[in-house]
Amino acid sequence: MTEDKEIQQVCVLVLDYGSPRSLEDVKEYYTRIRRGHAPSDEELQGLRQKYERIGGQSQLMESTAWQVERLQKELQSELPFAKVTVVQAHKYIEPLIGDVAKELGHYDTIVVLMMNPYGTDILNASYLEPLEPFMNDRWKVVPHWAEAPSLVSSWVDRVKDTLRTLPVGANPHYVCTAHSVPLMKGITYDGYVHSLQQVMQSIADQLQLPHPTLAWQSAGTGGEWLTPTVEMVTEQAGTKGHTHVVYMPIGFTCTHMEVSYDLDIERREQCEQLGMSYVRVPMPDRDTLFVKAMAYGVLDTLLKEG
Repeated sequence: MTEDKEIQQVCVLVLDYGSPRSLEDVKEYYTRIRRGHAPSDEELQGLRQKYERIGGQSQLMESTAWQVERLQKELQSELPFAKVTVVQAHKYIEPLIGDVAKELGHYDTIVVLMMNPYGTDILNASYLEPLEPFMNDRWKVVPHWAEAPSLVSSWVDRVKDTLRTLPVGANPHYVCTAHSVPLMKGITYDGYVHSLQQVMQSIADQLQLPHPTLAWQSAGTGGEWLTPTVEMVTEQAGTKGHTHVVYMPIGFTCTHMEVSYDLDIERREQCEQLGMSYVRVPMPDRDTLFVKAMAYGVLDTLLKEG
């Protein structure tokens, strides 16, 4: 995008998974995830119980709304020749991606930013599919933004603060986690894995963390998924005499179900059973450095594509 005499109307469309706003939303939310197949009564009860254990809803909707608001301010300061509007759409809860996209035709430029910094063509495809009827040469897509320097800085600051809470003499094991993906013939997730490994190693190098492990969590119930799982890595830490497991959910962007339940409840219980202390680095729910990383992805795409 180049500077013109007229003010450019730029819209940034931020896409995320979404989350139920209340227990009443759980059935419809998971029906959409399952491509129109509603969960059974037994499955629905299990899902509702999970949300009840984390207070009725995750922080995803609140946290991403804050991140989107701050992103607009960050981008407006970086693009003084444009009028920047940042809007949000969700994959499985209203407002849905397609419904928001159809209202954006009046903007000069629309930039699509997915909340997953480690995007690949395969992982991004399901988010972009609802946009296809509306996309033209005014639309630009941020394919990934894991290379943003402030993404690593954001995690380094929060990990550093967390490590200060460990007692003298602690023998921690450091585990970076990300959402697992199913293994399917002809599909590779090398880009996703490599980007996560790079971010993990950058954090470890800056803080001199010995032997961090990348572990995969929150897999589905059918088929084969990436390994090692976070359950396996936690079990191994218990056999090696570690006193603490420090979980760094670098694959996630806020405190949602995969963090609040899969880690804070399930992994905490596992650690306690193994005689270790559970420690989890806070998420970038309201982290300005993290928002700067989001902005980096948008600005980089605008500058590259002109």
